[in-house]
Amino acid sequence: MRELVQSAPFPSVAVGPPPWRDGTLRCVQRAQHLVRRSHTAALSSAARYRRPFKSRLPDLVAHGGNENVEKEFDDHEKSNVRPKSAVTSLSSLAVKGPFPPPALRDQSAVACVGLACEYMRNVREVEGHLRRQAGRVSQEATKLEHQRERLEKLLRSFRKAVLVNQQSADGRTLRPTANEARKDGADVLLSHERKTLKELKWNLEAMLRNTLTQQQALALSSRQLCACAFERSRAIELLPQHGSASATIHPSPSPLSMQPDPSGPLTAECKQALESSSDVLHKSEQLRESVKELMRDAVIKQTTLHHSVNEGILRKISESVSLQNQLALSSASVRQAIFRKQRQVQCASYSQGRVLGPVSKVDLFCRERLDRPVVQMYGRHQISQLPESRLLTQGSAMLKHHLESAEKTIEDLQASQMHLVDDARAKRSAMGVDSAVVRLRRRNVLPVCDQGANP
Repeated sequence: MRELVQSAPFPSVAVGPPPWRDGTLRCVQRAQHLVRRSHTAALSSAARYRRPFKSRLPDLVAHGGNENVEKEFDDHEKSNVRPKSAVTSLSSLAVKGPFPPPALRDQSAVACVGLACEYMRNVREVEGHLRRQAGRVSQEATKLEHQRERLEKLLRSFRKAVLVNQQSADGRTLRPTANEARKDGADVLLSHERKTLKELKWNLEAMLRNTLTQQQALALSSRQLCACAFERSRAIELLPQHGSASATIHPSPSPLSMQPDPSGPLTAECKQALESSSDVLHKSEQLRESVKELMRDAVIKQTTLHHSVNEGILRKISESVSLQNQLALSSASVRQAIFRKQRQVQCASYSQGRVLGPVSKVDLFCRERLDRPVVQMYGRHQISQLPESRLLTQGSAMLKHHLESAEKTIEDLQASQMHLVDDARAKRSAMGVDSAVVRLRRRNVLPVCDQGANP
């Protein structure tokens, strides 16, 4: 038919009108084009896989029933141009002719397997990153747990230090006398230590609450990561160990660098879980550093206060020892004075007895009698009397006054000695109380300082 159509001769002289002739020529050209497209040899030729030939001839004018034929021809031309696919592995398998290739089913299956394997590998990468992030969160939770244990241990030590401070203050109230129980520098140091310890204890308790809150945030982040990883792991159950030999794997960027896609390897939930876990890890590291610094400062302050209070109480004890020694020396001097004054009183009493004479008149010597003859003869003259009786009376009165003053002095010395003894006894008791307080503080608070040296 092709030979017949092409062998038809054209007249050399144009007789008919041009529109009539042009319409006929268009119909002939269209028929030739259709013959070439529908030739049976094209079924086995390579041209069937090529794009359809687009004629460069001018469009034929539609006449009557030919309008439907031209419309079908244009629709067929448009249907042969397939849109590009979004998947690279499947776009190469697009049918480029009127008939699909014989191996289309096998090629489609291989491409789909490769696409599924690539998707599962991306999902496995996302799932591995999620699990590694969950592992880092678990490690950070373990570190924070150890830090919380050290913080609780230090907080218990501070509570014990506050209790020991209160016991020290209560113990110092057991000093025996009001003079010894008077407020001193050690009480001021104890009050300052109590106030500072309470402030530090409140700061540690607030930090402990923050630590517990951060632990809950880490646990929640770990659960979210594990849930996302478990959800992602459901897509990699049939992933081959070494891949398929027939599947062509195209290199692709990491799915973590892609935008989240609900139907892709990296979903919005996974992206949000990863970002939130990174923020939680950063906050946890900052919190651990803050806790470590706070513990170090608290231990340094507590140690300084502990030593300052102990040194203050020890200085008070040393002052009490010095005063006690002075009291002992003064008490010894007063005792010597009492003994000396008692000897003087004894001598004065003996002298007073000698001045007063014997108790009975018959015991007087002749030279001591006032009615002896010499005195009687001399006493006849009233203008001159012997001063013996007056001197005896004055001496007796002076000795009596001396004895009374000496006894009063002895009483004052004895009272002073009793006061010195009582004061020394009070100092000794106060030293015992302060020493017991120092031993209590060293026994209960000193190990706290040692264990907080390396928080």
